[in-house]
Amino acid sequence: MRTAAGPDFIPRTRLLVRPLLGKGEGLLLGDIRACGRACAENVCPDVREYWDAAALVTSELVGNALRHGAKEGEPVYVEFPVCPWAFQVRVLDPSSELPQERTAHDVDEEGRGLFLVHNCTAEYGGCLNVESTEDGKTVTCTLPIPAPSRATEAAGA
Repeated sequence: MRTAAGPDFIPRTRLLVRPLLGKGEGLLLGDIRACGRACAENVCPDVREYWDAAALVTSELVGNALRHGAKEGEPVYVEFPVCPWAFQVRVLDPSSELPQERTAHDVDEEGRGLFLVHNCTAEYGGCLNVESTEDGKTVTCTLPIPAPSRATEAAGA
């Protein structure tokens, strides 16, 4: 697996994300995005657009958790559960507030993240789930691999 996180990255591992200001422990958002792309590539090695969608979903969900789900010093974690028919990313943050999609205007520089996540999820027939936990919430996005890739994989088995 080629990621900035290094060759020892294991998809099931819970990864700590470094705060946006770059201070503290954990992986930078760009490294987490690269992990998402690598996991998608492992699940569906022949569809580059799928990798891009997985990287975008990962980046937006983690960015939202860092901006809105964690106060200074609170941890945000990411997991990439192994699933043979889909890319999955799970983001855990300490806030009990549910993510809210909002309407961004042309001059707004923020506010499009969940819109993009919902569009990518719909494009691949996936789902976005939010679960409240005793420690905050978990947001999980699942992107099933495109049908032609499943057929190719089944034919090779």
